[in-house]
Amino acid sequence: MPGGKTRLAKQAIKYGPVVYAMAQKYGPQVVDQILKQREPATRFVQDQAARTRTNPRKHALAHADTVVEGSLQQVFHRGQPYWVVFSRNEPVGVHPHTDAPFDTLLLNADPGKRHTPDELRRTVHLPRRGRR
Repeated sequence: MPGGKTRLAKQAIKYGPVVYAMAQKYGPQVVDQILKQREPATRFVQDQAARTRTNPRKHALAHADTVVEGSLQQVFHRGQPYWVVFSRNEPVGVHPHTDAPFDTLLLNADPGKRHTPDELRRTVHLPRRGRR
C-alpha cells in the first residue's frame, strides 16, 4: 500500500501537536489511574493462581474417598466456592479450609445435591485417531 505511509505522515503532522498537548496535560492522571487499577488486577490474578495450584475439588474428592460412605457438596460462602465432605450424613471436612462452621456453610444448602466421588469425577474419553 504505497499511500499508507504518506497518509500516516500527514496524520502525524496534523494531530501530533494535539496529542502532545493532551499527553502533557492528562498524562499524569492516566498514569495514576493505571497504577490504581493494577493493584486489584494483580491481587485477583494471584488469588486465582493460588486456587489453581491447590485444587480444592481434587483434595475434597481424595478426602471423600477415604471416609465411610463419603460424599461431597459444593457450597458458596461470601462469594467463594467450598467443597464440604460428608461421612454418611455428617460433615467432616471442607476444602479449601475456612474458619466458618459447618452450620454456616450448610445453612441454605440442598442435601439432595450431594454427590459421591465417582459421580463427580470427570473422565473424558476422546475418540482415537485412526491410522491412515
